[in-house]
Amino acid sequence: MKKKIKIISICLMTLFIVGSLNMTAVAIDGREIMERVDNRDTGDSRHALMGMDLIDANGDVRPRVLEVWSQKVDFEKDLNHNIIIFHEPSSIKNTRFLQKENDGEDDDQWIYLPDLGRVRRISGGQGGDSFMGSDFTYDDLKSREIDDFEYKLLKEEEYNDYETYVVEAIPKNPAEEQYAKTISWITKEHYIPVKIEMYDKDSKELYKEMKIKSDIEKIDGIWTVFSTVMENLDSGHKTNLYVKKRDNNYLLEYNVEINDKRFSQQFLKTGR
Repeated sequence: MKKKIKIISICLMTLFIVGSLNMTAVAIDGREIMERVDNRDTGDSRHALMGMDLIDANGDVRPRVLEVWSQKVDFEKDLNHNIIIFHEPSSIKNTRFLQKENDGEDDDQWIYLPDLGRVRRISGGQGGDSFMGSDFTYDDLKSREIDDFEYKLLKEEEYNDYETYVVEAIPKNPAEEQYAKTISWITKEHYIPVKIEMYDKDSKELYKEMKIKSDIEKIDGIWTVFSTVMENLDSGHKTNLYVKKRDNNYLLEYNVEINDKRFSQQFLKTGR
């Protein structure tokens, strides 16, 4: 069985998915750290209401509201289906995005745009495009095979009051990836990435940063993150993604029953 790694996609598709681990902090290498990140218990399914604020370099904010469902469909191969529905603003209401993870090959992605009235498949050549005007790309949402990268433990240090491992990941086949490398700050207690640096494929310079902007709290036995920010360091544009409240309570659920039909192209097009 090939192992999948979903560091960035976890933060966008299912921000609140950060599983609970009880592991003794011992001398381990970069590969093992990333395997522990991947091995977290994330539940059989997840559901959340989320805000997505697009913030330009002047600080002007364009708020969006979206809802996310995610369900594990193959436990042995660790494969998930995910769907996002945008509720606000009215200009993008009922835009829907579906992703199905595959074993040993790229995930399948489709988007339904109400103005066009049809489902469009996201091609490999569109992987570097912005996802709905955010600082996340379609490739950022995809899972990756752990074996496709070389890992190096660079150091151990404190970051935002968390003791972390700092791990570099370099793709074995650079032509197939959008970043020259990533560097992740992984908490020793939870094995959660609290900061990720992404380096430009051409210039090799630091290009984007993703940072967790909330405390890590345990909800229903699962360590939970409520907010993360992705920043494009070239443009100064940021995307703040966070769990929202409904009826004065944060709407995030684990291990809920989700109809399989929700992850179909029929639902993608009709919403039912």
